Amino acid sequence: MLNYARGFTLIEALIVLALLSLLIGMGAPALTHLLQSQQLRTASQNLASSFTLARQASITQRRPALIDNSDGRWENGWRVFVDANSNGIFDSGEHELQRHGSLPAGIRVAANSPVRLYIRYMPTGQAKLRSGAFQAGTLTLCHENGQHAVRHLILSATGRLRREKGAAGSC
Repeated sequence: MLNYARGFTLIEALIVLALLSLLIGMGAPALTHLLQSQQLRTASQNLASSFTLARQASITQRRPALIDNSDGRWENGWRVFVDANSNGIFDSGEHELQRHGSLPAGIRVAANSPVRLYIRYMPTGQAKLRSGAFQAGTLTLCHENGQHAVRHLILSATGRLRREKGAAGSC
């Protein structure tokens, strides 16, 4: 009776390992690109949902509601609160509805001057500056490498938020 040994030779195992490492090496950049694109999309959705929350809160509670980034950099995070005394600043005793932490590394947000520091919704649902003038502007979210589609959050004077997806590029 003949006994045949079953298994792989060292050469076969090395060839399989080389092919596997080649496939992983080709797939890793695509996976990184997908992950960065998803992070950008999620950041855009989170910011847009904060807009919706603030607008709904201002209408239902009949008080101004703000989305405030406190330091002029949206990528460092923001909070949504009902401004009970209408001074445009988060004071002790005011109800904080939501706090969002920093965005993932590489995500940048560029905002034009009317929306650089805060968004303020009035009980009518309109966005207004502290001075009483209408507030309209655009926040642009992008990845610092410029290889992903840019996301625009466009606030109209009526308080309506429109989301657009632009071509790949930087902020």
